[in-house]
Amino acid sequence: MKVSVLCVVCCILGFGQALAAPPAHSTAITTEAIPKVMKAVADWQLANPSKHKTTHWTHGAMFAGLSAWAHMAESDRYLDACMGFGLKNDWQLGNRPYHADDHAVAQMYLSLYEKYRAPAMIAPLIQRFDWILANQPDTPLTHDNNDHKKRYNWCDALFMAPPVWARLAALTGKQEYLDYMNKEWWVTTDYLYDTEEHLYFRDDRYFDQREANGKKVFWCRGNGWVFGGLVRTLANLPQDYPDRPKYLKLYQEMAAKLPTIQGDDGLWRSSLLDPVTYPPPEASGSGFFCYGLAWGVNRGLLDAETYVPVIKKAWQGLVGCVHENGKLGWVQPIGAAPGKVHADLTEIYGVGSFLLAGTEVYKIALKGSDKSRLIEATNPTTVFRPQATLSIPAPRGKRCILDLKTNRLLVTQVTQDQQMLFQADLAPGEKRRFWLLPVTPQRPAPKAKLTTFGRFVPERMDDFAWENDRIAFRMYGPALEVETVSPGIDVWVKKVAYPIVDKWYAGKDYHKDHGEGADFYKVGPTLGCGGLGLYQNDTVTMSRNFVTSKVIDNGPIRTTFELTFNKWQAGQISVSETKRISLDLGSNLNRVESRLTSKTKSLPVATGIVKRSGGQIAYDMKGAWMVYDEPAHKKNGTTRCAVVMSTPTVPQITDTHAMLTFAADTNKPVVYYTGASWDKSGQFANAGAWQQYVRDFARRISDPVEIAME
Repeated sequence: MKVSVLCVVCCILGFGQALAAPPAHSTAITTEAIPKVMKAVADWQLANPSKHKTTHWTHGAMFAGLSAWAHMAESDRYLDACMGFGLKNDWQLGNRPYHADDHAVAQMYLSLYEKYRAPAMIAPLIQRFDWILANQPDTPLTHDNNDHKKRYNWCDALFMAPPVWARLAALTGKQEYLDYMNKEWWVTTDYLYDTEEHLYFRDDRYFDQREANGKKVFWCRGNGWVFGGLVRTLANLPQDYPDRPKYLKLYQEMAAKLPTIQGDDGLWRSSLLDPVTYPPPEASGSGFFCYGLAWGVNRGLLDAETYVPVIKKAWQGLVGCVHENGKLGWVQPIGAAPGKVHADLTEIYGVGSFLLAGTEVYKIALKGSDKSRLIEATNPTTVFRPQATLSIPAPRGKRCILDLKTNRLLVTQVTQDQQMLFQADLAPGEKRRFWLLPVTPQRPAPKAKLTTFGRFVPERMDDFAWENDRIAFRMYGPALEVETVSPGIDVWVKKVAYPIVDKWYAGKDYHKDHGEGADFYKVGPTLGCGGLGLYQNDTVTMSRNFVTSKVIDNGPIRTTFELTFNKWQAGQISVSETKRISLDLGSNLNRVESRLTSKTKSLPVATGIVKRSGGQIAYDMKGAWMVYDEPAHKKNGTTRCAVVMSTPTVPQITDTHAMLTFAADTNKPVVYYTGASWDKSGQFANAGAWQQYVRDFARRISDPVEIAME
């Protein structure tokens, strides 16, 4: 950039010295330095709250960055802060029904909803957007009418509202939200986008205005918000959405323009085409440019060799804007055109753009020069998949997996059958991306905080017990046959996430709740909670206890084991069984794979749940699932069991059991799912919530996650 007389004057007044002063924080592009300065900026902002209303658009931008940082940060403090703001707002938007500014805050609500899935978080948003769909405005985009803000007639609106519409469409599966957003996006773009400069006019008042150098007036912050809104909208556009190529073209045009107008210090000026008249850097627009460019590199949409130097220079410039105490300076105040900026000026939207930029630059630092393999996981259903277990063929050498959404290295497990497991939440219809990377000293594989676990328990008469962070189970072995003969599954209810099996067996008093849960469930000579038997003439015939056990995998994500059962007789049928059970972290239901051996090729089989007096049954008429609520106990609460089938069944209710019955081909394994919940665990609010969980689980197994690797 050429030095002008104005620049010299700025230096005399102290501006030059401010730029030349050593940064107060490390500008290193490392996984240590980036989170450290992000934390400093977030902490300063939380300690120095804005006077704007917390539904104001300025907060909307800040919350977008804060919620992104919250998912990346080691501390839950930032998630708690976001939750506090949402509760303070009662999850409401601003008061103006159409105004994009009053929709921006919902970007945080949607982020929290995706994690916690509390309908109240987005209920006012849905009500507002449904009303807009029913009352769509058709006002012109000019500023010379009273209703001009009913539509997106100023360019920064493309950050405020379209990402909200697109994300809500992705989370609810409602196509109308996406189509409305798409229509309004292109109306605005056709009106305000300059196809020669590949930048947006702020609004139509600037069409004929010119800067001192004769160039068109393109405002840094407005275009930064467009660029940030563009990538946040693109992130939620389905790959096959008809207009997606138009968004990609627009994105790549703007991306190609930005390096040509970047300052030597890595930042952009408040007037993008007249840096001489406006020499100070502008941090909020620069933050969004850095964020959007890094986002594209990290997703393979921009060439890394071309853009990574631009991104690194921009990030170093942004860090240079951070004061020692974490205050982000060089942020232009609220306005609509290029204007004054200096080191002490700050605003919360600048903090939002800085934190968003950091989340993407961090990925570049984490990846370094190592080549990665991209993994894409797609949820084909309209139901959430919390803690979905994903699987890829186990790679050679030590590898880790980075979640591109949260910037977290994920806990993995390689199973005996050479599959690498990892877990992630998947929203309805979401395509989630991950990197498979080598493990290095700078990128160590994370250690699991929670685990699944199972073992043979000979000291307790040959039990086999297993558990995860939500629930525990056991089955009876040969030594217990002197007392109880049963192939049924016993339930141990938990209200803690850490392992309890070894602790409870050592204490020997696990029938009483000492603050962690207990064994309240009674199996006896029944199927218990999801055992299997032969069903003939309204009678269930069951095996004896298991005779051998073998642990195959044992955490942290999945525990798998096998139990074998000796041959038993049901009328003229003789059958034996090998049962392979696996339980994943975060799941209340086990996967059961039973291999039945018999000369009879088609067996009348039932899997079910023992009944008690006063219990409640509910089931799917097509036989996909069944739930059974144990009778409520005034001290011990209610245990609820469930069975979910992967093939069609016929529900059968007898005096002793609630069952799903079907014909099993002995040439194929029988696969079903069974498990339990407890109303004192805090996991499910009521019987309806448990039943919905089981319904959704049935949907998930019928439509598994689709995994693709590049």
